[in-house]
Amino acid sequence: MAEKLEQIDYGGRPERMDPKLEKKLKDPEGLYSKNPAMKKGTKDVQRLVSSRFNKVAEKLRSVTGLDSLNANQVQRFYMQMMSNIPVIMNIESNNREALQNLAVKASLDETEVPENWVKIIPELGSPIDTSNFRYEPEDTEEEGDEEEKLPKMGFDSSFEIDDLTDEEQLELEKHKRNIINAIMQGAAKKGHYLFQKPSVKRELDRISPQLFPLYLAIMAVNDYMYFTAEDMIEMMSGSGQGVAGKVELDPEDGEEGGEDGGGEDENESNTVIKAQGLIFPILCHEIIKGIEESKARHGLPKDPSMREKVQKQVDLLSNEPMQLRIGPEIYEKIRLALPDEMYDDENRGLINWFQILLYQIPADDFLKIIGNAISEDDTIVKKATSKFDEIMREAKKMKQEFDDYREDNGSDDEDDDLDDFLSGLGISRPK
Repeated sequence: MAEKLEQIDYGGRPERMDPKLEKKLKDPEGLYSKNPAMKKGTKDVQRLVSSRFNKVAEKLRSVTGLDSLNANQVQRFYMQMMSNIPVIMNIESNNREALQNLAVKASLDETEVPENWVKIIPELGSPIDTSNFRYEPEDTEEEGDEEEKLPKMGFDSSFEIDDLTDEEQLELEKHKRNIINAIMQGAAKKGHYLFQKPSVKRELDRISPQLFPLYLAIMAVNDYMYFTAEDMIEMMSGSGQGVAGKVELDPEDGEEGGEDGGGEDENESNTVIKAQGLIFPILCHEIIKGIEESKARHGLPKDPSMREKVQKQVDLLSNEPMQLRIGPEIYEKIRLALPDEMYDDENRGLINWFQILLYQIPADDFLKIIGNAISEDDTIVKKATSKFDEIMREAKKMKQEFDDYREDNGSDDEDDDLDDFLSGLGISRPK
């Protein structure tokens, strides 16, 4: 039987993605099509994104009660939900502090971050300043230098990292960062639906029973529009217009204090996450994205010049839509490939140590591991699980040493002492 030419699989559903998006998914020059972690190129991209779309469509079906979702029905429902935003914001404005505290508590519980690793400053309902968003890649080369366009790099038996030029290493680092950004968005996507957790829903119902059903409908149709309204998504991601959330980490990489400096309070984390969301689910999403970024920084190149080039060419608002489409599937594939032991009660919080170690793996090896984890072949996925088990064992040792240190020295250690201890373990606290 001839091999399928594409992997867009709608699973027998009548719903379809925007034809413009379908074309992008088939483009061999697409954002993730050339990524070495996508061993089958566009086929892997189409497989992952179409899987995500089918889940999003099913979610919207269940919310609306419709058997199928035609374009006119969805558009009417979308406009109706957008008209409810002022209703939500009015309720939230009268309960802002309680909702902000709830968003922080729920996000920390979801991510299992170690105590005092981050300080979160939440802001609910304020206008989003998009003036410092990056929309297009920035060239950091000296004037007159022109970066040569590189072919897609595969991983065969002759692949030697020592043979790479600086330009080829930069390409690998960009591919690695793109995958990490997708993982971050996949993890943060859960923030959009934290209101469904029973403990969170109870608190929301005490504030107003209107909030839960409105959140559910708005987030479900918003997810669906990311796959079916490509012109609108391109406009928003290309201009910042309509953006409803934002997160910034302070200090930024390279700023004074960004590596070793602490805050005025020696017992506070020197990672400050400033998260904004127009409504509660978006605020939760941005908080989790900030927490994930605090760990993802460990995956950036150590060389400051290389790090700057990677971030200026990859960390773009225009890349976020595709990351939101493919990221949840990559994130889920990785979680399914993790050893079962990772989810034992006594290992709560271990995932954060695991991620730091995973992100520190050199780009070529990192991309091979992720490629194995997202494979359709179970025997290949088992290779990722085996490697994840090795990383988990190391993460458990480091976490245990950290826990023992805090128990022996108390929880009020000075930041410098704690950083020295973690440095001895081979990592630094997220900055």
